[in-house]
Amino acid sequence: MVTLGHTEVERIALKLKELPTAPILKVKLGAANDHEVLRAVCELDPRELFLDANQGWTSVRQALAAIVLVGTERVVGIEQPFAKDRWDLHAALASESPVPIYGDESIQGPDDLERAPEAFGGVNLKLMKCGGLDVAEAMAERARELGLKVMLGSMSESTLGCGAMASLQHLADLADLDGPWLISNDPFEGLEMQQGRLVVDGLERIRLKQPSLLDFNPIGA
Repeated sequence: MVTLGHTEVERIALKLKELPTAPILKVKLGAANDHEVLRAVCELDPRELFLDANQGWTSVRQALAAIVLVGTERVVGIEQPFAKDRWDLHAALASESPVPIYGDESIQGPDDLERAPEAFGGVNLKLMKCGGLDVAEAMAERARELGLKVMLGSMSESTLGCGAMASLQHLADLADLDGPWLISNDPFEGLEMQQGRLVVDGLERIRLKQPSLLDFNPIGA
């Protein structure tokens, strides 16, 4: 899965061309032009869509309208449509939605995971949010036991962070680990994206780029 970030409608075609190849397109929503963005994406791109509202919606009706606009058969899931503490709204949507609802900001650690089934059909696990790869692995395994779908996400980490989470792909239904393609100062190399799946480059491990390729600038006194 690759991500189309918030952008003006007229720039969507260009942004789509810049993304690496993957079978699912994640679309960032939660703005006033959501419907215009979705119409443009549906017109320009035939892929299945994963809708990430980033806590930007306030009603079940908004979420259901987005699903109808795109078409149930094209929506893989919706991520964190409402504020992280609005478990009631997420539960209400989950009871009506024909597609899975994934919790992100609502699921910060193992305790939140235990109550996730009451409001979500899946969870987005991130290395920096979990606090370590061992915790992320344990949470992915527990999510499976709870009947939840598992998504591996990132917070725009470098190749190093996303590569670490990629080792858990066997536990996941979805991988949203395109952080290295969304930043311009990644100091590591060694990952490739092949149809949305991250793989280590050849037989070499993830490694720091050659010093001549690094551009570190001081940001303080």
